[in-house]
Amino acid sequence: MDKLIEKLSEYNILNYLIPGVLFLCFIDALEIHDINEKNIFLMLFGGYFAGMILSRLGSIIIEPLFKWLKIVVYASYSDYLKAEKKDTKLPRLVSENNMFRTFVAMFILLIIMYLCSLSSRINVFLHSRWAILFLMIILLILYSLAFRKQTSYIRKRVYKINCQE
Repeated sequence: MDKLIEKLSEYNILNYLIPGVLFLCFIDALEIHDINEKNIFLMLFGGYFAGMILSRLGSIIIEPLFKWLKIVVYASYSDYLKAEKKDTKLPRLVSENNMFRTFVAMFILLIIMYLCSLSSRINVFLHSRWAILFLMIILLILYSLAFRKQTSYIRKRVYKINCQE
């Protein structure tokens, strides 16, 4: 277990583990669902997975929405790559920025889940097998879009490196 924790990067802790465990704690505190907080194994792995989902929601939904609403404006990717070579603090700032985006996704999802838990019809659906199937379909779409986005970033970096040679 210690070796596994040692392998977690700072990014994984800031963007997956902390928001995910907090998300599970909020779900329990808001009585949306009863979470067994005493099971540390479940809290760490469940929290990490929940954090990954929140991070992808932030990346795939919140980020484009905030860009469209002009709440955030990004530098171009090529400008970022140039600046990254000169400013060693930039990756850390980006990591923290991603954590804030993940927290925005967390609080939006918590509000939606809490409001849904107040409706008896929705609450009955959320505790059915159909809800699990619906969740799996949503996660399939979410991670497919995340895969496509990450592949695009990798392709841009490879192209940029190859053009510099």
